[in-house]
Amino acid sequence: MLIIIGGGWAGLACAAALKRHASQPICIFEAAPRLGGRARGLLWSDRNIDNGQHLTIGAYERTLALLQAAGAPAWIRTPLNWCGLGRDAKIEQQWRVPSLAWPGRALWAAIPGLGPQGWPRAWRLSMAQTLIALHRQGWTLPDPSRADSENQSVARWLSQRRVPLGLIQHFWQPLTEGALNTELETARASTLIRVLRDSLAGPAGACDVLVPRHNLSIDGVEPIAAWLARQGVKIESGHRVKYVKPTEAGRWQVELVASGTQRSIAADAVIMALPFHASQRLWSDSALALTAASRRWSRLDHRAITTIWIALTEEQEQRLSHLPKWFVLNAIAGLPHCGQVVVRRERTLGVVISAQNAIRSDQDRDRIASQLAIQLRQQLKLEYSACDTKWITEKTATWACTVDAPQPSLDEQEGQTGLPGLFRCADDLVAHYPATIESAVRSAEATADGVIRFLSGR
Repeated sequence: MLIIIGGGWAGLACAAALKRHASQPICIFEAAPRLGGRARGLLWSDRNIDNGQHLTIGAYERTLALLQAAGAPAWIRTPLNWCGLGRDAKIEQQWRVPSLAWPGRALWAAIPGLGPQGWPRAWRLSMAQTLIALHRQGWTLPDPSRADSENQSVARWLSQRRVPLGLIQHFWQPLTEGALNTELETARASTLIRVLRDSLAGPAGACDVLVPRHNLSIDGVEPIAAWLARQGVKIESGHRVKYVKPTEAGRWQVELVASGTQRSIAADAVIMALPFHASQRLWSDSALALTAASRRWSRLDHRAITTIWIALTEEQEQRLSHLPKWFVLNAIAGLPHCGQVVVRRERTLGVVISAQNAIRSDQDRDRIASQLAIQLRQQLKLEYSACDTKWITEKTATWACTVDAPQPSLDEQEGQTGLPGLFRCADDLVAHYPATIESAVRSAEATADGVIRFLSGR
């Protein structure tokens, strides 16, 4: 028996990878009533939304391969249009990034009239110089051999490059906070550059934006789970793992609680498909000996994401139909700027506030709600009441991709925890990659390979 603790994207992807090679029965236990973890869909009244906005791009090849293998419905795919709005839903700047492969993508952008529109000459020159420099440097920082290179923040890197402040506010800050969910001042520059390499400098379609037609559950989690079930993977929701412990026979005992009933299951191997803070809690509850892997978790921090979903009337939706699937609200003097990235769904608008500590009080929420209403009234001509909104705050949405965040060791990247037969997969285990669905899937597949090697060596 192989037991996977956690039914998020990492757990589902790990089961899919294990099923290709392992002969043992596979069982997924998820504590929540529904699968998907921090990237799942919700039904709000009669509207399909997600528990937060999770941007998926064409460079996420392992996620897309998993969806295709499961027979999931095709997601909506559009070329990236980095679009900045000013007052009255007016598009002030936009950069339509073609689906061409690099360097054709860069050459296309250099053609007058086809590159960034509405950008001052200084912005266009700065962006061109930055991308050319990164290409020449192999998409690394100028001197990756220096000890402090890995500890360079995005803000420091942009300062050294003398990037104009307006371009930072319009492009670099929302890109950093959206991709890394970490504030500009402390976000790791080398990780952002890796994102740029895989997307802007990637193959054809790498920059394309993909969104589910309904939500992440209907178009992702549920088809994958159904596909796994048809292959014999047992999936149990509402089952919380209290603790795990090794047995004298070299196996693992997993103690479960469901509907007030406790039971114990023996496993040949256990995979914790959990974020670092949940893994740390289970490790402590299980009274397991500290290892290098478990010590690293205590050095990680997390960031929250708040998404405010706004129900649109038919007239409001029509008035905003000229906008792309997601866009940036430009900073305007005299206006609050709490909502920066906005996503459009059917009859719904989602305003994403990334790279934050959780909203700690009703006063915090009331203040943000008031400021956001002012901002959206001025920039989108959008009037709405509090009953037209749904707030979703994931307090531990992602790990913080800061310059101080320790990178996983090679053993951790293969899923090893330091205890034989106990493995882990999660979005913090892919070196130089931020917390995304793609990193969870990549980690899951690497961990599955490690589990297979372990089983074959017994």
